[in-house]
This record gives sequence, structure tokens and C-alpha cells, in this order.
Amino acid sequence: MEDQSLQQLLQKFVENKATPEEIRLLFSHFHAESEDQLMKLIMEGFAIDQHNVSSDNPDQDVLDRVYDRLHNDISVTKNFQRPVLMRRRWNIAAAASIVLAISFGGYFLTHRQNISEFKNDVAPGHNQATLTLANGKKIVLTKNLAGQLAQQGSTSIGVNGQNEIAYTGGSADSNAPDTYNTLSTAIGEQSPYPLVLADGTKVWLDAGSSITFPVAFTGKERSVKISGEAYFEVVHNEAHPFKVIAKDQVIEDIGTHFNVDAYNDEKEITTTLLEGAVKVSVDGATSTVEKAGIMLKPGQKSVLKNNTLDVANADIEETIAWKNGYFRFQNEDIQSIMRKLSRWYNIDVQYSGAIPTEAFYATSSRYKNISEVLTMLQNTKGVHFKIEGRRVTVMQ
Repeated sequence: MEDQSLQQLLQKFVENKATPEEIRLLFSHFHAESEDQLMKLIMEGFAIDQHNVSSDNPDQDVLDRVYDRLHNDISVTKNFQRPVLMRRRWNIAAAASIVLAISFGGYFLTHRQNISEFKNDVAPGHNQATLTLANGKKIVLTKNLAGQLAQQGSTSIGVNGQNEIAYTGGSADSNAPDTYNTLSTAIGEQSPYPLVLADGTKVWLDAGSSITFPVAFTGKERSVKISGEAYFEVVHNEAHPFKVIAKDQVIEDIGTHFNVDAYNDEKEITTTLLEGAVKVSVDGATSTVEKAGIMLKPGQKSVLKNNTLDVANADIEETIAWKNGYFRFQNEDIQSIMRKLSRWYNIDVQYSGAIPTEAFYATSSRYKNISEVLTMLQNTKGVHFKIEGRRVTVMQ
């Protein structure tokens, strides 16, 4: 396909005029390492400074910038053939969510209606985390670190060649007590690096979250404790099961990629399975189901509420949107949305009058100022906001 034809297709996509087949065609044309990478590039491409947009034709200027970014950052096929569907391909609902995020109903509308109606604004959170060693020493993790950061016994802690915080070289002494470290993020922070535990398991942390883990695993079980939200890619070892403790819930890996949402201000603990299998149980439960645990299949989630475990189908894209740099709200009430925004933007949320009861559907980059996200929500439903310092008031 010629570049001009591709640009026309991207234009139709942005204007929400592309057919499902054209959307699949567009995705297949750009070869990224993953669909998530393509999503992130599109979202970041549209999250540009409005002052850099031409006043003569702002829509075309933004479109050109996004096209150039995609064209330069992702290898493009020369012969445009019928798309080959990937294992976890975009479905139409996911594609529609992206269109909502960057169409005239989303990104362009925030610029055309001038976000200056908000006298104040709040910048998005940033990439930072704190690693607390066994002796209490704290290491602040920011971007562009390299090499060894610390030594815990025979275990070296440092940034490896894959841009990860890795625990390597340690030997487990079954007779010695476990040495624990904690990786944590404050409200308004997200870990700039995935954490690689001594067994090779990878962990990502969302805002206001923490994981406490042994420097080296000893004994039969590998056990970690989390609060907040974390995404795991576990290295399976049948002889040494991996367990995640989140409040009263225990998640046991059976060769797994999964996400755990266990914030203290949420009424539910949700475990969502992407690959493999997990068993979820409730520590100290009296009922047979919660005590014995339930097995999840890929695409399912367990919901623990009032000491009761239920299983439901999961929206995977919504679940790991935080990890991939965006918000995805699907049939979500305003209170739930504002809790998520408060963790990332470090804001205090208040409500004036009746709390809106409508359900919201929206997708937005996490790298926008909060005024842009709030404007998008205002244009979607009958809700309004006021920003005063770090306090956001929700009004009907």
C-alpha cells in the first residue's frame, strides 16, 4: 500500500469512519513487538503539546505527527497483504475504544473546546519507585539508572540489559532466615522498571502499590505479599509453587501471567488471568468454596467481596491498561473512575450534590494532564468538574 493510501486509512480511523475490516487492515500494516506497543505509540502520538499544533489546520497537523511517529517507530510492510490474525488480536470493542480515545469525540474535542475552562490543572504521575532493603536503606528508582545498585548477601541488585531491576547470583540457604526487600510506589508514581525476582518472575507495580519479597527463595514455596495493584509473569516451578498474598486472598500460580487489584479503598479484590492457570483461595475462609479455592482459565477473573469468591469473564485490555500507559473505562461509574484518577494524579476528590449514576465508556492516555481527561468525561456524560489546587470536585 502506498503511503498516501495508508495515511487516508489512518484519517478514516481517526474520524471513526473506518470499517472493522479497515481497522484490522491498519493494525496488520504496522508490525510492532506487541499490540500493546502499537496502542501505546498511538496514544503517545496524540498526547502532544497543543502549542505545537498548527493553528491553520490542527487536526491535520496532529494526524501528520502521529503518522510520522508510527511510520518511523514501527517497521512497515512493503507489500500490504491481507492481515494475519495474531493470537491475542484486537477485537472490535478494543478498536472502538481506541477510536473513542483519539477521535473527534476524544482528543480533538478537548482541543477544540479549549481546556482553559479549568483555571488550574494537574500533571500526570511519573515513573518512580522506592526499593527498601533488609537493613532499611532506601533506593529511589528513576529512569536511566544502570549497573549494580546494591548487594544483599550473595545476591546482586541492579539494572540489567533489558532495563529491569533484577536480583541475580544469589544462592538459597535453607538454614538461614529469609531476607526481605520491598518495592513500593507512592500515589502518583508507577515503577519505571519491571522487577525480576531471584527465580526470574517479573512484576510490574501500579501507583500506590507495594510488593514484599525474599531476596532469594528458600523452602518449598515461593511466597510474596502485595498491596495495591501488580501484574505478574511467573516462572513456573511445580516443585516450588509461587504464591501471592493480597490481604485475605492467596493466588497460587500454575504457569501464569495474571493481574491482582487489591487496593485498600476498593471493596473487591480482583485477580485476572491472562495466560496459564491460577488457583485463588481465601485465607481463613470457613466455606468450602473459598477454602478449597477456585481455578481460573485465561480470560477469567475472580472477585472476592465480603469473603465470597465469584468468577466472571474479564476485559483483559481494561485490566492491564495501567501497565500499557492508558486508562480504559468500560461501563464504569464515576466514583470508581475518580479513585483511579486520584491514585495516578495524586488528587483529593470531592462530590458536590448528587453523585452521577451514569456508566462511562472512555479510553485516554495516562500521560495527559488531568484537565484533558476530565474534559473528555464531561463531553461523554452529564458530569462536570472543578479543579482547585489538587482538589477535584465532581458535579452534575
